[in-house]
Amino acid sequence: MGNPKAFLSVPRQEAGYRPIHERINDFSEVEQTLNSSERRTQASRCMDCGVPFCHWACPIGNRQPEWQDLLYKGRWKDAYEILEQTCDFPEFTGRICPALCEKSCILNLSIHEPVTIRENEVAIIEAAFREGYIQAVNPARNGKKVAVIGSGPAGLAAANQLNRKGYNVTVFEKDELPGGGYCGSEYLILN
Repeated sequence: MGNPKAFLSVPRQEAGYRPIHERINDFSEVEQTLNSSERRTQASRCMDCGVPFCHWACPIGNRQPEWQDLLYKGRWKDAYEILEQTCDFPEFTGRICPALCEKSCILNLSIHEPVTIRENEVAIIEAAFREGYIQAVNPARNGKKVAVIGSGPAGLAAANQLNRKGYNVTVFEKDELPGGGYCGSEYLILN
């Protein structure tokens, strides 16, 4: 941990949103971003608590203090690798996640200024794309087929994990529109 007292001297800084009159004319990002230096400063606010409640609150088990520290140190690739170990789809989860980790951050519970965990996650994945850390992986196939019923978050995560293990995966969804089922409604058929 670089600066154990940064949370006392560095205030929370959110990037905010682009002005409405700009964003109604395009399909670009709604959220603005901080530069790399400011993002690293925000990551320094993570206290690496003895019992990090952010772990407890995260439904996918992200290891926020670890990648916050790596981000603070400028080790973007290492931060991405830690994030990618627990998050099947970091390319979009940081954008749509309700950030339960921030709500349970000690800094939120004590001074109502949590670490900008969600924005930091988005910054890590954007850097991973920009720097080419993300590479297509074609795992060796094991010759087995799996059908995943339901394209909700659990179904897609299961399909992703099975694909990484070499299964040929087919995802079935009853709904024609994007979005799929609800968490936990998916099940597997192994062949």
